[in-house]
Parts: sequence; structure tokens; C-alpha cells
Amino acid sequence: MTPTEGFLRHGSDTYIANFAETEREVLVNLVQQIIEILAERHDHANEDPLAAMVGITTHDSPPDDEVLLRLLPNAYQDGVDAAEFRRYTESTLRDKKRAHAMSMRMLLLSATDGDVVLDFDNAQAWLGGLNDVRLALGVRLNVDQNSHEDLELLAPDDPMRAVYAVYTWLGWLQETLVEALMDEASS
Repeated sequence: MTPTEGFLRHGSDTYIANFAETEREVLVNLVQQIIEILAERHDHANEDPLAAMVGITTHDSPPDDEVLLRLLPNAYQDGVDAAEFRRYTESTLRDKKRAHAMSMRMLLLSATDGDVVLDFDNAQAWLGGLNDVRLALGVRLNVDQNSHEDLELLAPDDPMRAVYAVYTWLGWLQETLVEALMDEASS
């Protein structure tokens, strides 16, 4: 398998991709950044054991960091409803996103000969993790203000051009995983 193939179905419920060392390093670095940024918002102040057990957080305001806000968005436009919903859901959402990133990191670091082998559950985690990394990069690229055509025209020496290249590569990688999962569903 070559690095350009992306994910392929292998057997009944296994998906495999081969990554060059530099590709693995980029992915490990990016998911590590996601893990770190999600940890910044961790709720350390909840002293109510029941609230901590069921995942109710003391955070009721949106994060200040743009990337973290994109990863943990408001569910409602109304501030009161958004705050209440956030208190009951943010902790669980943050933990799920962190688990996806940690799963990716672990599988990338343990890959032998560059082969990353996923079962169905890990494939789902990778879809979520790849999406989170793309969301973070999209914020940095200001994708909502810049069209893909504008980003394609970035100067070769613009550092954001490399970020955009990774962003598009991750989209392609995510697409190959979705296609591998769909291939199984159509069998």
C-alpha cells in the first residue's frame, strides 16, 4: 500500500492506511494540539460530586479562543439557552473529542511500517478526530471568509499555503475513510 491511497477496506470490518513518517508526524502534532486545546477548557472547579459524575460543568459561557469555540460551539443563539445547554453538554462533548484525538495519536504512534489499522469503532473516532483537526485549521485559515479559490491562490511563500495544503489533504483522507466505510455498507 502506498501513502497516496488513503484508507481502504481490508476484510469485513478493518480499514487500513499507510502513512509516510512525515505524514504521521504532522497528524500526531495536530491531534496533540487538539488534545491540549481541549484540556485548556477542562472543568477543575466543579465540587459537586453528582454534577461531576454526570458531566455537568461550571462553564456556562462560550470559550474565548476561536478554535475552541469552533470545537465547542453554542447550540442556541439565545444566550440563556446556550449557557444552560453548555453546562449540561460541554464536558461530555469535550471528553468525546479528546478521546477521538487520543485514539488517533495512539494508533499513529503504534503504527508499524506506517500502517494504521482501524476497526469500525476506531474508524468512527478517526472521522470525528479528522473533522476536529479540519475545523481547527479552518478557523486559522478563516475559511468562512476566504473561499477555496482564494486559498488556492495563496503565494508559495505564504505560511498559510502549507496549512491549506494540510487542510485539503485531511479532507481527502477523511473522504477515503468515509468511502471505505460505505464500501462495507454496500457489500
